Amino acid sequence: MSEASNSDPWKRCFIALTPDAPSRDALAVLAVPPNARRVPYAQLHLTVAFIGMLGKEQGETLSHRLQEHAVSIPPTPVTKIECWPNRVRPRLMVAVLAMSDAFVALDWRVRSLMFDVGLPLDARAFRPHVTVARFTHDATSATLACDAQALPPLRFTSLVLYSSTLARQGARYEALASVALASA
Repeated sequence: MSEASNSDPWKRCFIALTPDAPSRDALAVLAVPPNARRVPYAQLHLTVAFIGMLGKEQGETLSHRLQEHAVSIPPTPVTKIECWPNRVRPRLMVAVLAMSDAFVALDWRVRSLMFDVGLPLDARAFRPHVTVARFTHDATSATLACDAQALPPLRFTSLVLYSSTLARQGARYEALASVALASA
């Protein structure tokens, strides 16, 4: 694998689903605790797989083969809003989605693609969620005033290979490849 420079788009990569505009709108109005920073509207996503560093050749292969591994995702209900890892030492405020056969199929297909391309697979189980806010590093508690039942089912429009660049204001994402999903 080739060495990546700081400006290399293949440095910190992940595959994610992007929500449609009404889903983003619904997530963007959720109340966020004062000790948390809201994820910018344009960056709301559901991570399917974190990849990390990609060699340019692997990245290009992954980009070209993404289409054959996309599956349509039906509108999916948000089951709860919670803090991860917990409310005592919160790091993330997330909208947790119901696991479905479509998510299981997508996870399997993306993991198969990563294996085919020679990428390491994350040992953690796939937990469909959208990060809504990130807490400050010194946060020691969180109070959530959100009702998951008030949210409409979320819809996703595309499967995207992103690169992430860390910045002082938070991560910035750049789409390297995108595949439109068929309507479910």
